[in-house]
Amino acid sequence: MTKRRWWSGALVWAGVGTALVGVADVGFSRAQQAAPPAGQRGAAAPRTLQPGELELQSSRVYVFVGKTGLGHDHGIEGRLRSGQLNLGAKEKAGRLEFDLRTFVADTAAARQYVGLGGQTDRKTADKVTANMQSAAVLDVARFPIATFDLASIVALPRQGNQPQQYQLTGDFTLHGVKRQIRFNAQGEPVQGFVRLRGNFSLRQTDFGITPYSQALGAVGVADQLTIHGDLYVMAGEAAENAAPSAAAKPEASPPARRK
Repeated sequence: MTKRRWWSGALVWAGVGTALVGVADVGFSRAQQAAPPAGQRGAAAPRTLQPGELELQSSRVYVFVGKTGLGHDHGIEGRLRSGQLNLGAKEKAGRLEFDLRTFVADTAAARQYVGLGGQTDRKTADKVTANMQSAAVLDVARFPIATFDLASIVALPRQGNQPQQYQLTGDFTLHGVKRQIRFNAQGEPVQGFVRLRGNFSLRQTDFGITPYSQALGAVGVADQLTIHGDLYVMAGEAAENAAPSAAAKPEASPPARRK
């Protein structure tokens, strides 16, 4: 019997379609998710957040996993263990730690965020999650955490009243393999936070992971994944100076559904 192998990746930011080979340049995410109620944001924090710290209760990672053959597209939702982003920093710009043990397949929020219609029944989703976290794929027992060590988060020139764009560069480590990545993200002010949204694409095989397939490849998932980040960063002076005013915020719009 062919071993089931496929993955649901981690990151940073959180869509776009460039496979990761060396350094990947990708665009910011246009996928939208309604901000959590202000009363819930930070409610579980034992202390006051410092500028640049992530509000972990609200921050999320979403992954689009495409299909091959007769397989199915999937949306994955995960959380971070810790995070610090120094927006505007040209060196030592922070670190994100993704808790792969929290990554769950086909939640309603994940499917909506990555643009998938319909629902997946819980029994099927649980099987997908178990397979994803198994030793044959993510092997979360050995590699429970993925990391993104940021060398820089450079604020790009503003384009009129458009949201502030940042270019993030750093080393992403998954499954014990490190690769450099680069992508853009957009930041908008939300009740004392900067909501940072962006994404990048990677190939599972670049991180030593074999995409799941069965029936001689008739059913499976694609090698390339798209990692979306939707993060709430405690605002500081640098972020506030770079961020657009509330009046400049664009209206939220859901992503186009994938066929």
